[in-house]
Amino acid sequence: MQRAELGIDGNAGFALIGENIQEGECEFVTVDQRKDEPLHVAECRAATKAYNNLKARLGLQHLSYSIGPSHPRFC
Repeated sequence: MQRAELGIDGNAGFALIGENIQEGECEFVTVDQRKDEPLHVAECRAATKAYNNLKARLGLQHLSYSIGPSHPRFC
């Protein structure tokens, strides 16, 4: 079964299926921090949006995910 890894890379949230972006499928969404919003909340939102974009692009309605080591722990 496929599983996406969610995380943050630089100024973008990502969702990745596979070992790496060269061999797998990946979506990136730029972190857009709102006024008076903690950075970790904006990062979580970007990673979630990347996950939803990846599911839609691949036509996968049910795709599990795991939280990668670069993902904020407090969402």
